Amino acid sequence: MTDFRSHRIPGHLPLRPHALVGREPLLLTASRLLRDRRVRLLTLRGPGGIGKTRLALEIAYRLSPEFERGAVWVNLAELRDPSEVAPAVAQALGVPSEDSTDLLTRLGPGSLLLVLDNFEHLAPAASDVAALTAGAPNLRVLVTSRTALHVRGEQEFPVGPLPLPAPNEPLLASPAVQLFVTCAQTVDPHFCLTAANEPAVTRICRLLDGIPLALELAAARLRVVPPDGLLSWLERPLEVLADGPSDGPHHGHSLRSTIGWSVDLLTAEQREVFAACGVFLGGFTLPALEAVTGKERTREALIGLVEHSLVQTAEGPEPRWRLLEPVREYAAELFGSLTETERLRERHARYYLTLAEQFHQTAPAYDEAWSGRLRADDANLTAALRWAVEAQRTLLALRLVRALGPYWDHDATQKHHEWLGQVLALPDVSDEPALLADALCALGVTSRNLQQYGEARQALQQAGDLYRQLDDAAGEANVLLILASVYSGAGEHEPALELFRRVEVIFQGMNHKRRLSEVANNLGVTYLRLGQLPDAFRCFERTEALSSELNSEEGLAFARGLLSWSAYLQGHKHIALPLALLAWEHMLRVPNALLRYVLLHQMAFHARDAGQLDLAARMVGCSDAMRISTGEPWDVCFAPFVKTLDAALRTAMGERYLECRTEGSTLRLEDLAPEVEAMLGHVLHASPAPEPLHPLTGRELDVLRLLVRGIPDKRIAQHLDISAATVSKHVSSMLGKLGVHNRVELARWALEHGLSGSSAS
Repeated sequence: MTDFRSHRIPGHLPLRPHALVGREPLLLTASRLLRDRRVRLLTLRGPGGIGKTRLALEIAYRLSPEFERGAVWVNLAELRDPSEVAPAVAQALGVPSEDSTDLLTRLGPGSLLLVLDNFEHLAPAASDVAALTAGAPNLRVLVTSRTALHVRGEQEFPVGPLPLPAPNEPLLASPAVQLFVTCAQTVDPHFCLTAANEPAVTRICRLLDGIPLALELAAARLRVVPPDGLLSWLERPLEVLADGPSDGPHHGHSLRSTIGWSVDLLTAEQREVFAACGVFLGGFTLPALEAVTGKERTREALIGLVEHSLVQTAEGPEPRWRLLEPVREYAAELFGSLTETERLRERHARYYLTLAEQFHQTAPAYDEAWSGRLRADDANLTAALRWAVEAQRTLLALRLVRALGPYWDHDATQKHHEWLGQVLALPDVSDEPALLADALCALGVTSRNLQQYGEARQALQQAGDLYRQLDDAAGEANVLLILASVYSGAGEHEPALELFRRVEVIFQGMNHKRRLSEVANNLGVTYLRLGQLPDAFRCFERTEALSSELNSEEGLAFARGLLSWSAYLQGHKHIALPLALLAWEHMLRVPNALLRYVLLHQMAFHARDAGQLDLAARMVGCSDAMRISTGEPWDVCFAPFVKTLDAALRTAMGERYLECRTEGSTLRLEDLAPEVEAMLGHVLHASPAPEPLHPLTGRELDVLRLLVRGIPDKRIAQHLDISAATVSKHVSSMLGKLGVHNRVELARWALEHGLSGSSAS
């Protein structure tokens, strides 16, 4: 048998600089591809600093023994002309001439792995590489490049950043953190993760988007600054992440030079579009980029930027792209140097104003698709508003802050409040009285939610005066409704009740059912504050009925959650539990921060009562973390009970309470949802309501169990495989048999008799 080891090509592999971290899945896949005889050319494609060279080196070391003539490494970084590629390959192979015939002859029948590192700036030489792979059937070529070679038979292999820390996993499970720690230990062998530096290390890895070169350069800065200090320095990463290895390629000495190497390869039009990308935060869509650039060929330029690995695809409700954060900073620097910067910023702001106003038109109906679009562009919306304020574009700022109100809602009360203050301080706000009135009204709401009642009254007084001058009766009535809730929150219940009754008459005259639902809800909360629980329950029943008429799932979620709480406080758990589960199901479909943290805390009482103390403590932690993120204090009708539950769990659990509560504060509501639903289902199953005596048929019960969950007739019909008309007949029959007047009373009867029909029960 021939010993091919004695006939190895004289090329050699560079030394491995350090252990390769976090790339095992990529190594396995790339190795599998190169073992496939159908794959002749594999291109590791990715942005600068992403670790393509290091990955290729590890692949070469791993596969070299499997090739009869081993692996040959050719570093192309220092070459300047595509015509130099063939001579460089010939030299590595020990061929005296770069003639293609001589090269193919020298390669012979033995298998060989040829690695071409840093190919992106030598694109015209791709045809030479293709000719080699075509003429030498046992040759495998592995290329590292920021762009694809675009030749037949090429297999592209995208290389992305290292995975970042995932929630609820040990920090060292993240390859990005592993690499940072490994590199830090080359600077200081005693460096290790501690409770003190873990938050800073996590944030550093996230800020640098898991880019290996950026992590290595950042770790090297630990020679002069600890992680907390480094974190603050990384507000401008391109200034900090320099002085890389002197024995590496010239474009790897700093993060700036690495990115600049790619930018230099762009066409003039691509560079202009790349600079425009610097105005975006958190990513962008193609329509947004086109609106900012104003160029007809923006899509073609975007394709080129993706080809050069400067722009990455991103997740979102529609096609979306982003720049890794250090690349975005480079683009932002280029953007700042443009002569038309302000004009492009205004285009950016106006695009996102249009997006926000389109969402605003859907309010008050909840639209998950629109909400998702705005969530994806939250950073851009904030940047647009910041520019409008700083540039003193008062009209644009007033319109934008109004449009964002329904989107922010309770999820960002403190943020909304601060922006309103800045916008209202702009010059010439009085020139837009209608927009000014809306902004003052919104300030009244956020001030109320933050329990800043003095500021709320002042803002609402001004808003009411403006609405009166504008002859806007609906706006004036809405101010009175909010003002009544301010009185109630401040403990002035009698004037609050009087004002609620006055406003109720106004909205009845307007037949404004949504506002009437809000009046009933606020009245119920006022009665909760007064401890008048039966009166509160009746108000929330009215809210439930109106929300059902309006087909408002959010309204039903609030109404049934508060009905459940009122029943619980009165000791009527057989009513409270099924209502709680229904409210929970509604809430999961209509995200609202206030609804979520209040309802989750209420569920914690049921978990405590069921003896599931660890779960109750985690729920308390999760709920309070959500509440704190909004900036809102606990409402006075809940605050005493929150303190009571806290004290009871602390007494019952001791130190474990704080452990579980802290764990809960790191969880999302979605993480806890399965346990909460299982707990409610267990409690409902363990203490079912007595089987009611009733004249309903089995099919009527089937309809009732679905109706009580707020499912419309058409969906009930589909579920039961009957017609919608038949559903209506069953409902009419049940109303007559039970002597109730409407569907809400029918649902109430079902709940009181344990017929909620929830899947969790």
